[in-house]
Amino acid sequence: METSFSFLDFLDEDERHFLSALLSEKSISAGEVLFEYGDPANILYFLSEGRLSVHKYTGFEEKLQVIALLDPGAMVGEAALLQGHVRQTRIVAIEDCRLYCLDRHDFAKLKEQSKELTCRFLEHILSIVTLRLERTSDRLARVL
Repeated sequence: METSFSFLDFLDEDERHFLSALLSEKSISAGEVLFEYGDPANILYFLSEGRLSVHKYTGFEEKLQVIALLDPGAMVGEAALLQGHVRQTRIVAIEDCRLYCLDRHDFAKLKEQSKELTCRFLEHILSIVTLRLERTSDRLARVL
């Protein structure tokens, strides 16, 4: 598996190789659902090619609203690393997509084999989640 994907650029070459060995590949076609609201969250995805849309229920008659568009390099479904979590969004492919997957079982292997790499990986995820939250807060402030 190639180890130079942008979603692993925060790691050195050895770390990219180590982490990439834990990933599996998944392809989905335009219009296909990656996961649904309420599905068990057990896989973290990294978008390598294509685009995805993130949908959230509005609370009005079960209507969904697109809340984000994701481009290559994006991380999808980071809640999968939390035990017992369920999906809070619906993810749909806008274009044909190639994703790399880290399931909870392989994340456990990462934690067992390299605490330092796990810490760097989680810090990176936290920085992305924090940035997303800041952007969401900014958008909300403009609306209100």
